[in-house]
Amino acid sequence: MVELTAAAVFGVYVLASAVVLQLVNTEVRTPYMDEQFHIRQAQWYCAGAFDRWDPKLTTPPGLYIVSLVARTFGACTLDRLRTVNCILGAGLFWTVYALIRRTYNVRSVRAAIEALALCMLPTSFFFAHVYYTDIASLLCVLLAQLLSMHKRHIWAGVVGGAAVWMRQTNVVWVALVGGAAVERWMREHGFVSGGLVQSVRQLVQWMRCPRRWREVMWVVVPYVSVVMAFGVFVRMNGGIVLGDKSHHQAGIHVPQLFYFYAFMAAMAAPTVLSEAQRYTHAVTSRQVTCFEMANYASETVPVYANL
Repeated sequence: MVELTAAAVFGVYVLASAVVLQLVNTEVRTPYMDEQFHIRQAQWYCAGAFDRWDPKLTTPPGLYIVSLVARTFGACTLDRLRTVNCILGAGLFWTVYALIRRTYNVRSVRAAIEALALCMLPTSFFFAHVYYTDIASLLCVLLAQLLSMHKRHIWAGVVGGAAVWMRQTNVVWVALVGGAAVERWMREHGFVSGGLVQSVRQLVQWMRCPRRWREVMWVVVPYVSVVMAFGVFVRMNGGIVLGDKSHHQAGIHVPQLFYFYAFMAAMAAPTVLSEAQRYTHAVTSRQVTCFEMANYASETVPVYANL
């Protein structure tokens, strides 16, 4: 019954997505912004012209390769290519659902509702109905994390490699997934994190055992292989992006931090306000002291700031 409820929540997502896709295709009959480059490249691939490349494109051809499935249903039209992303969005729902259940061990219905809320986040839901690389990129990254948590490290590395083929910057997430996999492996094998000196000493002691080296290599190699292959690509390509390099130079973009924190503050506001209301009531009713409240805030605020 619970699984049926999760399927019903998924039905809500599919219905909303189908309605939005229909509206987008009705109202936006021509490629929207950068869609003009992605659509043209995908149509070249659908026509078998794999040697043609739009110099304005900066990302690898992962999405265009996936979109070849649209060719089985006829021409790779604007509507069909957008539908490919819509289908990937449905896959994203179940990946997020599985991650929530695996990470937090919550009931199926709660995981489904949280997955619905996350997948309908405007910054994600919008791109499920236009032909951009965002949804395919996010799906691959989260699927790699899910496979890693299930100890399918070789497949996690393969999917992580696919994520880099969607967007080069996903190599950072592949490294993070690999690091988390190693950290989980160490905890499962009795590594106890303490102070810096104690941790380094224990790690050195661990590495003296050849058997542990072999075991940890099975965890590390799939992710390191992706990172090293990316390093070779950057060296041979002379940079991270494929095309239009003059307008896509790597650098520090400080305003992005303000955009990010403003967005996260808005998204976390209901949770933060509910917590603030609960603890304000506790202070006024003398259930906790002001000192305890200040101590709670010093521990909680950094957590919300890093959500």
